Amino acid sequence: MEQIFLEIGKIVNTHGLRGDVKVVPWSDYPEIFEEIDFVYLDKNTKLQIKNVKYQKNNVILKLDTINSIEQAEKLKEKVLLVDKDDIEILDEDTYFVADLIGLSVYEDDEKLGVLSDVIPVAGADVYVIKREKGKDILIPAIKENIKEINISEKYIKVKIPDGLFD
Repeated sequence: MEQIFLEIGKIVNTHGLRGDVKVVPWSDYPEIFEEIDFVYLDKNTKLQIKNVKYQKNNVILKLDTINSIEQAEKLKEKVLLVDKDDIEILDEDTYFVADLIGLSVYEDDEKLGVLSDVIPVAGADVYVIKREKGKDILIPAIKENIKEINISEKYIKVKIPDGLFD
């Protein structure tokens, strides 16, 4: 089976002199770093997570083989990947953003467009629906609006809230 990688954060700086790195997590669940054993810098560079700490909205990682500030400096701006198979199965009605992007979005039988982005906002994510013509549609991803998500059939059924186009 082909490895599928998900982006889970970006190294933005070093932390201390012993090679720790400061990561901005790209997940609404930064504790994911405690549940996985490895991150990837690319499909061939696998690093074991030795320790996880938190600092404000960032995660501080100690990665094996990175033992100096000089080594950590070389990792700045690198995006961290995780093998999708290394992540525990998600709860019902919870999805990886990577699985949602590109799904066709319908209201009743009318195709509205394609999901092009998911914007994390306090309270609920916002789905960005790219239309062929016209402006993008922004819809809060709450139970009242999202009626069905079918990853295998590649569609999302929604109910546009009253007044959205007023």
